[in-house]
Amino acid sequence: MGKPDVVCEVSTCNHWLPGKLCGAANIDILNEQGDMPHSSEKTKCKTFSKRGLGTMVSSLDNVNWSGVITEAVLPGKQSVPSITCTVQNCNFWGSGNICNATGIYVTGSGANNDQETDCHTFVQRGSR
Repeated sequence: MGKPDVVCEVSTCNHWLPGKLCGAANIDILNEQGDMPHSSEKTKCKTFSKRGLGTMVSSLDNVNWSGVITEAVLPGKQSVPSITCTVQNCNFWGSGNICNATGIYVTGSGANNDQETDCHTFVQRGSR
């Protein structure tokens, strides 16, 4: 299985690119409180880095440079980030913290921290 497509509406993040794309090399999806969530609101994108000069410099180690350059030259052809997910009770979670969804949607428009982001793709295992 290839990497899931990523759609991100968190335009306040250093990794956000126009077109709701993500310029991160890897996205980490975690449980918000450490407990297994029952809704997407209890998940978070730990990769979130509040847009700003100081935080941009510290987030440069997780930039998908080839994807960002490709997107600049060939819009819509961006390489997608890999996804690490520790939300084990998600229907799409796979052994080794792999996301088995065909795509994920990260929400949190206007977020100021990772707690204000969600993996909207989350579906509690057994609820389908």
